[in-house]
Amino acid sequence: MIKVYLDWNVMSGMKNNYFPDLTDIISNKEKFLLVYSTSHIGDIFASIKNDSEQEQKLVQEDLEYITSLTQNLCLANDSKKVTLGIYDPGELLDDRISEAPLFRNLCLDSLFDSIESDNPMYGLVNSMKNMIAAIPLDNAFKEAFQNPESAQMLETMFPGLKDDLTMKGFFKSFGHMLHNMNEGEGYKDIRSIVQQVGISNGHFSQDKNPFDVIENAYKKNGIENFDAGQYFDNTKNAPEWFNDIINEYVNLDMHGFKADKVKVTDKEKNTFKNTTEDASHSAFASRCEFYITNDDRNYHKTRAVFQKLDINTIVLKPNEFVQYYNAFLHPNTFDEHFDTTIKECQSTNNYQEQKYSNGEIFGLVKYTNEYFFNFFNKLFVPTSKANDALFILSKASPAKIHYIHYREIEGMLKLFVDKFGVDINGKSYYEAGEVNNEEDWLGRTWEIANGSISIRRFNGWFQMYFFPTEKKTD
Repeated sequence: MIKVYLDWNVMSGMKNNYFPDLTDIISNKEKFLLVYSTSHIGDIFASIKNDSEQEQKLVQEDLEYITSLTQNLCLANDSKKVTLGIYDPGELLDDRISEAPLFRNLCLDSLFDSIESDNPMYGLVNSMKNMIAAIPLDNAFKEAFQNPESAQMLETMFPGLKDDLTMKGFFKSFGHMLHNMNEGEGYKDIRSIVQQVGISNGHFSQDKNPFDVIENAYKKNGIENFDAGQYFDNTKNAPEWFNDIINEYVNLDMHGFKADKVKVTDKEKNTFKNTTEDASHSAFASRCEFYITNDDRNYHKTRAVFQKLDINTIVLKPNEFVQYYNAFLHPNTFDEHFDTTIKECQSTNNYQEQKYSNGEIFGLVKYTNEYFFNFFNKLFVPTSKANDALFILSKASPAKIHYIHYREIEGMLKLFVDKFGVDINGKSYYEAGEVNNEEDWLGRTWEIANGSISIRRFNGWFQMYFFPTEKKTD
């Protein structure tokens, strides 16, 4: 099966019948494995404005639609790793609602509110709080506030800090900053400060890499390049790769490349939270083969970030995905997949030679736009007599970290079992738990009229081997 991540704007659009062709294609649950993430829950949470009966009904419909598309298969971040598992979207939303008050008042006192006054530890904890609150900040802050230029910048980023240069003052001002950015238009001010380097939306063009444009602007001014990682730690609250994507995404937005709208009125609320949520969608989507988004800003920023970080997830708009499907993904039956594989083997386009250390060529490899048997996208054709296979198929992950769910294997195997029945060892469809993440997998082998087919996992790689009759091994 082919993993596809749909942005929330696409999901909600499908729910409202805006993308009928995409909906028709993507509804093939034997071909596509759709996943959602906790960022979808963030989008729904952000849309809640009151507790009316009508709004509750709409939210429930959204949650049920997510379930109907994904069967609750969700990418979630537990601060140490991103997991792909089954999570009920309604329960995740309830958790988000219950946690919301914890982030509304971020100050030193609020961090210790969980310790009640009658708790035996209250006295010790209260003393620790007071001791932390009294710690003075580094003299660099005091000196920066004495400089008119840097003072204005710091006051924008940390409102009120100049009046209390202690840890207590820092926590309080940091809380104000987050509130202004996530609930108001504070991000607009910080973005304006960053763009004082002499760069904005007008400096970017379609034929230029936006990261190169940003770097050149800093070089031109003889100053150090802005590093989002200085403000958004890439080692905390998520895996490093996840935060790298978010930081690069924010970096582009802060410098004006396809910058998000920042505006808060009675009718709309577009804040920094929208940007970080979109960035999270991109990070989660990097674990899938395809990311479909209808947000033009998100589309361009994500493609630029993925290119920089060497992530091969294909980012498409709904109409582009329909075109891609018609060109490369339309085979559904086993025979259609097999014929497409043979044609690709016979084509000489885009092959790369694989050589031994002595220079001898032992095979040709290429990465394909097709997903043979709804799974494999890497084709290897041996040229050495040491390998009797006519071809070997494997799966190239879109990113360095593999996220293969058992349902992908289950869907791929079904095509073979439906065609050939049980294998030579009497095994049929995928059996729950038969693939162990730590071990090789013998998989399935079928003897067929013109050879044999073997599917197995070796050294962590799922592969399919086709041995023609004249080259078939014992």
